[in-house]
Amino acid sequence: MGGIALLATAGLVLTGCSSSSAESSDSGESGSTAAGNPKALEIATLLPQTGSLEHLIYGPEGAVKLALKDINDAGGVLGEDVTVVAEGNEGDSNDATVIAKSVDEIIKANPAFVLGAMGTSNTNAAMPKLTEAGILMGSPSNTGIALAGINPLYFRTIASDTIQGKALGNLIVKDGPTSVGILALNNDYGQGLRDNLQSTLEDAGVEVTYGAKGSGEEFPEGQTSFSSEVSAVLATKPEAIAILSYIEAQQIIPELKSQGFDLSKLYLVDGNTTPYEDLDPGTLEGAQGTTPGRTVDDGFEKELAAVFPDVTKSLNFAPETYDAVVLVALAAEKGGAADSETIRENLRAVSGADGGEECSTFKDCAALLKDGKDIHYSGKAGIGPLNEDNDPSTALVGIYKYDAENNPVPVDEIQG
Repeated sequence: MGGIALLATAGLVLTGCSSSSAESSDSGESGSTAAGNPKALEIATLLPQTGSLEHLIYGPEGAVKLALKDINDAGGVLGEDVTVVAEGNEGDSNDATVIAKSVDEIIKANPAFVLGAMGTSNTNAAMPKLTEAGILMGSPSNTGIALAGINPLYFRTIASDTIQGKALGNLIVKDGPTSVGILALNNDYGQGLRDNLQSTLEDAGVEVTYGAKGSGEEFPEGQTSFSSEVSAVLATKPEAIAILSYIEAQQIIPELKSQGFDLSKLYLVDGNTTPYEDLDPGTLEGAQGTTPGRTVDDGFEKELAAVFPDVTKSLNFAPETYDAVVLVALAAEKGGAADSETIRENLRAVSGADGGEECSTFKDCAALLKDGKDIHYSGKAGIGPLNEDNDPSTALVGIYKYDAENNPVPVDEIQG
């Protein structure tokens, strides 16, 4: 992929990724016992090995491998290597059996920390049992607004949809269209982004011609045919169109092209701002997308590719994943034990919530901790210290523009 950097996409679900609101009454309190081996940090992953978010797994997979390499090369945590003891599949949000099986396998492995899930609905599905087992969860891609402060045993290293929706709206307003059609998923991800996008557009005097809140014009996750939706949105004659979806954009974009829409006036989000290699060259040239998180520079991309060559298929959520793993490792170092409760108690502190000396690598931060100093891990994603809701206090949103090869190229990033 060269210098192309993709992030996040989370929302989510993604993408960054958000899919449904949290409903479990069990998820509001931490488990009664701490999980994990206090003497050696053991973690698990809960990522989309199949399903509508599968195309976003490469960044997190590569970042986990790189983080563990960097941590273990620096002496590990508490003098022991960090290991992955279970690799779960979150699958599709409409197939509860896949994630349920994975959660049971993870609980049996008894890690202190689970990286994932990527989709918010999948996080909500997994959270009750993982919390009951005392296992800490951390997502690099959950952007659902309702997850803020939901559970002491949950944190994320990405901004919520509130920030991305406003960033996308401001990008569109700056480009000058007076009317916008919105094709949005009928879940919390699509609706949350749509609501913030619509508010930002309308505050600037831009008309939303299709897909507005309350219109009932959203589409379900997993839909594969969009002829009628595209016809309907084009009938309103919008000057620009925003697609707030996951993999569904792969079917929507060709349909928009076949019905004559100028795709340089198209806007995408973290769940679908990915390379579109199957499209004819030039199809998406000039289209733009937003993804929460910092753009991946060439140096970080090369480090990722060295441990996981497939990462070049999508770099989405790689910085956020890397930082989540390193923060957990540093929290264990600071607390002197690798169980979930010790990590939870020290997580905000190593993120810089209490101030401290800034450091950007596990090696440097761990050395400061051994000297008895407070630290502020600055990391790869450019987020601020975790707040009391276990959310980043500040975060970046990357802006991308598609080139003639249908690859998104980073052009800017803004802080929210």
